[in-house]
Amino acid sequence: MTPSNPSPAPARRGRKPRPRLLHLRITLAEIEPPIWRVLRVPDAYTLHQLHRVIQLAFGWLDYHLYMFQVGDRRFEEPLEEAEDEDSTAVHLRDLGLGEGARLTYTYDFGDDWVHEIVVEGVYMALPVDQPSIPVLYGGERAGPPEDCGGPYSYAEMLQAIGDPDHPEHDSYRLWAGDYDPEGFDVRTARNNLTLAAAWGAI
Repeated sequence: MTPSNPSPAPARRGRKPRPRLLHLRITLAEIEPPIWRVLRVPDAYTLHQLHRVIQLAFGWLDYHLYMFQVGDRRFEEPLEEAEDEDSTAVHLRDLGLGEGARLTYTYDFGDDWVHEIVVEGVYMALPVDQPSIPVLYGGERAGPPEDCGGPYSYAEMLQAIGDPDHPEHDSYRLWAGDYDPEGFDVRTARNNLTLAAAWGAI
């Protein structure tokens, strides 16, 4: 006989989602030859943390505003003038990013550096009880200097610094200093990223 007032079933304890790693290829749009990085990033990271990872991987200095776009949704840092969703409150795992997913990251709304991000793989993070950190696996070419004007102006700058006979060679060289467009060292960039994560700077 079924009791008229059965006791409620014991509540099931919620399980934390299994941590995953997103294998990302990030390429600067409208740049030839391409400037790109390949990274693995914990899906527990917020979009703001991914912003910090991209800054370090490309050698940006975090001087300017940024925005992520995922489908029809836009995210930015929750500053007073912000109009889009809060990038510090949304985790990568909340966005349903499977293999082949695409999103964009735009840095500096004046120069308008658009980074095209492709999820090339999704992997379980092991061991489960150990925090994951971002890892830089590869890349080519140095990121452009801050405030150089965007992709078109960057191409003009490269032409000028690469040609001693160019009328603006000396002025660009003075402005750009020892900038080497091919000067990307993956080991140094990987170590910088690892140290930043270890010190809580991401």
